[in-house]
Amino acid sequence: MTIIADGTGTKTGAKVNGNNRLYTSAITKAEEKLATNNGDSFTIAQGMVTLTSAGESGTLYIKNNESRNLHIRQAIVSLGPSTGGATTDTNHIRIYRNPTAGTLISTATTGPIACNRNFGSSATLDADMYVGAEGETITDGIVHSQTLINSGTVLELAIDETLIKGSAIAFSVEPQDSNTSMKTMFEVLCFLEDANE
Repeated sequence: MTIIADGTGTKTGAKVNGNNRLYTSAITKAEEKLATNNGDSFTIAQGMVTLTSAGESGTLYIKNNESRNLHIRQAIVSLGPSTGGATTDTNHIRIYRNPTAGTLISTATTGPIACNRNFGSSATLDADMYVGAEGETITDGIVHSQTLINSGTVLELAIDETLIKGSAIAFSVEPQDSNTSMKTMFEVLCFLEDANE
C-alpha cells in the first residue's frame, strides 16, 4: 500500500492529516465563465429583420459543426412596434429542434455574426448560421418551445439547449394579426462545452 507522507512545513510537500487525507485547495468557476475566459463563448446576433405580414417567418438558423457540444443558455428576442397590428394582440415565437428544410435553410443567407465574448480572443465558431426574411419557411423539425410576446418588447428566453455536432436550432416569428411592418432581432448566447466532460 502506498502512503503519502505529511510534508507540512517543507514548502515542497503536501499536508496530510492523521486519517491519511490529503489537504487540497480548489477554485470553482462556472463552466460558461471558464469558456468565456478560454475564448469559447459567443454571442450570435441575427441582425434586423423586418416582417411585413402576419404570417410565420423563419428568422435565424444555427447548426453546430464543432466537434464539441454547443450549449445555448439564452436567446434574446426584440420586437419593435407593429404597423397595422392592434396593440392588444401578441406575436408567436417558435423554437425548432433539428430543422433541415425550408427556405430559411435552402436559401442559406449568411449574415448572423458570432462574436467571441472574450474581446481578447480571435477564436471563431464553426457553425452554419443563416438569417431569415419575410416569408422564409421552416418545413420540418419539431417545435421544441414557443411563447407569445407583445410588440415593442425585449424578452430573455432562458433556454438550456445543447447542440451536438450536426444538430441545429431555428427561430421564427409569427407577427400579430394585420401586421404590415415590424422589426425583429434575435441574439443567442452560447458556449462550447469542455471536451473533457
